[in-house]
Amino acid sequence: MISNLDYYKAFFYVATYSSFSDAARALYISQSAVSQTIRKLEEELSTTLFVRNGQRIVLTPSGELLFARVKTAFNEFQKAEIEIQNFESIAQNNISVGITETSLRYGFFDCLEKFKNRHPDVHLSISGNTTPEMVSFLRDGKIDFALMIISDSLAARFQDLKMRRCFRIQDIFIASSKMDIDFDREYDLKDLLSYPTISVSQISNFRENIDTFFQENGLLFQPTYILENMTQVLNFTKRKFGIGVLPYAYAKDDIKKGTIRIVNTKPIPKRTVYLVSLKDKALSGMGLELYNEFQDLSQMV
Repeated sequence: MISNLDYYKAFFYVATYSSFSDAARALYISQSAVSQTIRKLEEELSTTLFVRNGQRIVLTPSGELLFARVKTAFNEFQKAEIEIQNFESIAQNNISVGITETSLRYGFFDCLEKFKNRHPDVHLSISGNTTPEMVSFLRDGKIDFALMIISDSLAARFQDLKMRRCFRIQDIFIASSKMDIDFDREYDLKDLLSYPTISVSQISNFRENIDTFFQENGLLFQPTYILENMTQVLNFTKRKFGIGVLPYAYAKDDIKKGTIRIVNTKPIPKRTVYLVSLKDKALSGMGLELYNEFQDLSQMV
């Protein structure tokens, strides 16, 4: 049994960087100190762990075996550090949640307000990012849980995440009521594309769903106007720039007022609002309370 874990730490960095000098820089020690540590580890294990291949350092079969085990151990250390940090964060009443702007339009903003009124001392951090960013934040321990709007097929890809289905939302095509469009007609998708179209950029789950929808119908969706957010899409549509596409929640008030109308066509596949957390991370304290409130709200939407 090796008593000095620094031996394994040095080994881990040399194997990761395939370089004694790069490992030394990462460890903030001299290259000779790294070399001596590896030599001692090899003596303790009675084996050779590295060989030179030109300018590179490569693992021997024994080194490969050891690296697989050491890498797993270091990953567990990193997870433990993140969990301790999360525990301390909860103890200090800090909650970090990832929520898209669209999710807030389905009642979650009111839920957050009521929670904050009951717990004024809680420090609440909200990150409104894209789905890939929120998944990354979850895995890195930067947020406790998230509300994400994604397709069911995409949700199935996240094997390390606990995905709790909340409710479905519908994306729609809309146009200004003053635009020269027959709102009583059901448009073929190909005919729909004869009009100028308005949408957000492709770097979003929303656009992925729309683009896939058109592709499955043998068409390519190339919006005339590509905007940064749904509010801009709504405003451009109201000004008669073309036919917009966005979640119903953004347009419902203007639909009620009559300034915007739904353009009838083949329905866009619905997306799902998911309450998402890490499978191997248990929520507790205020974080768990807010998670449960979001869960209860989703059953009433």
